[in-house]
This record gives sequence, C-alpha cells and structure tokens, in this order.
Amino acid sequence: MKTTTTGGIGTARALAGAAVLLALTVTSLVGQEAPVRLTLEEAIVLAKGHNPTYLSTRNDQSAADWQVREAWSGFLPTANANSSFGWQEGGAQRFGTVDLGEAGTDWYQSYYSLSATWTLDGNTIFGVPAARANQRAVSARVAAAEFDLESQVALQYMAVLRGQDGVELAQRQLDRARQNLQIVRSRVSSGASAGTDGKQAEVDHGRAEVGLIQAQRQYREALALLAERLGVELQDGTELASEFQVFEPTWSRDELMELALGSHPSLRAFEAQERAASAAAKQAASQYFPTFSVSSRFQGTAQQATNRDFVVGSTKGELQSRMQSCEFQNALLASVPTLPGTPSDCSRWTYTDELGAAALAQNEVFPFNFTKLPLSLTLQVSIPVFTGFSRQRQVSQANNLAEDAKHSLRAEELRLRTAVTQAFDNLTAAYEVVQLEERNRSLAEEQLQMQQRRYALGAAALLELLDAQTSLTTADQAYLTALYDFHWNLIRLEAAVGSNLRPSQS
Repeated sequence: MKTTTTGGIGTARALAGAAVLLALTVTSLVGQEAPVRLTLEEAIVLAKGHNPTYLSTRNDQSAADWQVREAWSGFLPTANANSSFGWQEGGAQRFGTVDLGEAGTDWYQSYYSLSATWTLDGNTIFGVPAARANQRAVSARVAAAEFDLESQVALQYMAVLRGQDGVELAQRQLDRARQNLQIVRSRVSSGASAGTDGKQAEVDHGRAEVGLIQAQRQYREALALLAERLGVELQDGTELASEFQVFEPTWSRDELMELALGSHPSLRAFEAQERAASAAAKQAASQYFPTFSVSSRFQGTAQQATNRDFVVGSTKGELQSRMQSCEFQNALLASVPTLPGTPSDCSRWTYTDELGAAALAQNEVFPFNFTKLPLSLTLQVSIPVFTGFSRQRQVSQANNLAEDAKHSLRAEELRLRTAVTQAFDNLTAAYEVVQLEERNRSLAEEQLQMQQRRYALGAAALLELLDAQTSLTTADQAYLTALYDFHWNLIRLEAAVGSNLRPSQS
C-alpha cells in the first residue's frame, strides 16, 4: 500500500512546465493513449486537454469574448452598400388599368446606394457592462469546472490505486491460503489430522481465488472509469506512479471555512453570475430610454437605351418641341406689343449631327457611369410609449433572474459550509480509524503466525487456524478501506475548501 506522497489535487497548477511538456506529446484526441506510467499531475493535464464535458464548458469563453467586442461595436455606425443591375423590355407600360404609354426601346438600368446609420439607446449604453460581466461569469464558471475536474480525476485516480492495492491484498490472501493448505496437507498425509481438514483448507483456498478474481475485475472497472474521466485510452498495464501518505489533520474548522468562503472557485463563479444577472437586469430596464438615430444615404443611377435610333429620335423630338414653343412665343410677342420680352433665336433648337452624337454619348452610361442623386440626412428620436407590456415582462424576468442568482449564491455558500464541516469531521474520524485498523492488522497477523505454528505442532485445531486466517483477511480489508477512506475524505475536503491541503513533500 502507498505510504509516501508526491502530489495532491491542486499540485498540477504549480507544474506549468511539466504540463507544457506533456501537452507537446499529447497531440491527438481520438485514439490518444496515456503514458504507461501515469502520475496524478499528468492525469489532470490529460483530462484538461481531452475531457469532453470540460472542453465543452471551456468553449463558452470564446463566445463571451466576442460578445464583449460586439457590445463595444454598438457605439460604431453601421454601413451598408447596395447595388443592382437590370434590363427592361420595351412595349406598352401599364400599371393596373392605367396606361403609362409606349416604351420604344429596351433599357439597361443600374443603381447604387451607400448608407450609414448611427444609433444610441439604452441597450447600447448598458450592453458593454452587461457583456463584460457575462465574460467574467463565463471565466469563473470555466475555472470552477476546471477545479471540479481536478477533484473528479483525483477521486477516480485514488479508486484505481484502491483497486491495485485490492489486487495485491487478494494475492497475499491467496498466498496465505495456499500456505495453510500445504500445512494441512502435510499433517493429513502424516495422519496427524483428519482428511476433512484438508477439504476445509481447499475450500478456503478456493474462496481466496474467487477474491482475487473479483479484485482484478474491480481494478479493471476503476481503470476504465479513469479513462473516461481523462478522455483518453488507458492500457491494461498502466502504472499509477503517485503515492500518498496519511497524516494528522492539524487545521481548525474555522480556518478551513474562511478559506472556502474566501476563494472557492465555485463560489466565485456564483458571485460572478450574480453580477452578470444584475447587469442584464439594468440592460433590460434601459428599454425605457429614448433612441437617437442619425442616418445618411448616397445614391446614384444609370439608365441607358439599347436602341440608338430611339435616342436620336427622342433628341429630334425634344428639339422640335422646343422650337415650336420658341416660335409660338415669338409670334405671341409680335401680336401683342404690350407683352414684356424680346423675340428669341429659334434656330438654336435646330437638330444637327453634333447634337445627335452628343445625345448618343450621354446615353452610354451603363453600368457604372452613375448620375448622383441628392444626399439625404435624417435625424430620428424615438421614445417608446406603449409596447404591449413586453418591456414590463422582460424587465420583470431579468429582475427575477438577478434575484434567483442571489439566492443561488447564498445556497452555494450554505452548501460549502455544510460540505466543509462534514468533510473535516469525516477526515478526522478517518485518520483515527486508520491508526486503529493498522494496530488491528498487526495483531491479526501475529495471531495467524502463532496459530500456524501451533497447528503445525498439533497444538491447535484447523478451526482455530482458519479463524485466524479469516481475522487477518478481515483486518487487511478493514485497514485498506480505512486508508482509502482517509484519502477520499481528504480529496472531498479539498473539493469543499477549494484548495490543495496535502502537505508538500520535503
């Protein structure tokens, strides 16, 4: 059985160099095997790198970090760029029963729009502190999950050690039963004992063989559960190298309680969650604040006719219409001398090839020769008046969650107080039991040796020998149980206190 110590639950935190070195050798999650000789510190590092439940919790940190960045980006304007390209066939253009006329050509059309909007409201103002509080809560929750994983690995690591020692103990019991069987057979063959003594010794030997088989099965089961905790495969011959000592607990209950309530990772996680819930409640209440929004838009359009004759004809028609208007104006001035104004030169509206070429050049705008439209700028102030009680419901829910977080924090504090008290009492009692069971085992071993000598000399009956054998078996089992009860209760006390309590090796 293990009697010296090389580590505790929290020791892995101080072995950063060893952890990095081990991490370099652990490169694959699927099919990854642990080293044949495994210390508790190495087991904890493996679990942190491969335990699926812990890795799932740790992944939440990335989303929380991005949530903070997203909250800060709320103070920046949003920008959008839109563009469209299209083609429209010529022909009769109608809208319902309204005839919009005949389009004499097909059209190419393109459009762009650049817009920017800056908005400020209560959600933006309170979003940053809420996101940062949630980020700290996630970090604390990951730290608590890491500490809990260390405790779970340590407990299962100890269970495998218990299984190993159980196999060794069962093997020693089988060896003693085989020795007794040899002694009995010698006396039976010499006629000093009845043949029934030999049968009884064989039965005792068979029971010891059954005990060894069961101990081996329990060890394999514990090893499989440890592999599940680590998230890697463990070979059948894996040796657990860490050793642990039994020592007298010298702390006071008040000292342990102060340590637990001051720095326990789980309690820190509940405190961070309570602050995050309070920040979320303030963010929900900010829905009553007004919203200020400033937006601007830049736009442009390009429209090109596909039929060159249509462009030239449209130009001629427009010039002809202007010339007719000019001639009518001149005739009106000539017939009514009292009208102000002078006659205009109507020849400037005469169509020329140069004007037609210019019209064709102006038509060549598709797709990127845009005509800029006027800039628009809008300031909007929105004050929520009535939203169908949705705000009241959301604010009430947020406040309830904040209140629940306070209750959860208080419940966790009470749980830790109870856990520290129980674990400390159990550890103190376990230490005393170990001392007593160690003495009982020594006495039972002396008794068995004496009965073996007496039976060999014919001074004792077989029943006395077997009773001594049974007493030693019971004492060995009781001592092994007491020994690991101490270690398990120490791990539970460390889990309740939130810190490593095992003395360092000198």
